[in-house]
Amino acid sequence: MGRIFIVDDNKGVCSLLKELFTMEGHLAKTCSEIEKVHEKLESFKPDVSIFDIHIGKCDVLEFTKTLKMRHPDMEIIFMSADDPDECFKGQRFIKKPFDIFKVKEYVNKILLERVAV
Repeated sequence: MGRIFIVDDNKGVCSLLKELFTMEGHLAKTCSEIEKVHEKLESFKPDVSIFDIHIGKCDVLEFTKTLKMRHPDMEIIFMSADDPDECFKGQRFIKKPFDIFKVKEYVNKILLERVAV
């Protein structure tokens, strides 16, 4: 069982992913406002976080770098309907619209890799 944090201003996406991961036996929480991410992370401490790259008016890549300093064990996956910019090359990435079964497999694979380490 993993702890998965979904950050997207589209509440429908948050709800869908939360339901998907909860049905898989994971603990899942969502956040639709970038300003509340720090507060929610402190109490939840996820294994994996999924961030929409267009949430809020911040540079999400830089924002997540600061999060990784405080939560070094947290894996981050970026998500967007846009093709990833050059700065996201080499990062874990989910392209919207997504196949929920592939997202489930992708996240479960990351969680299994964490256990194997």
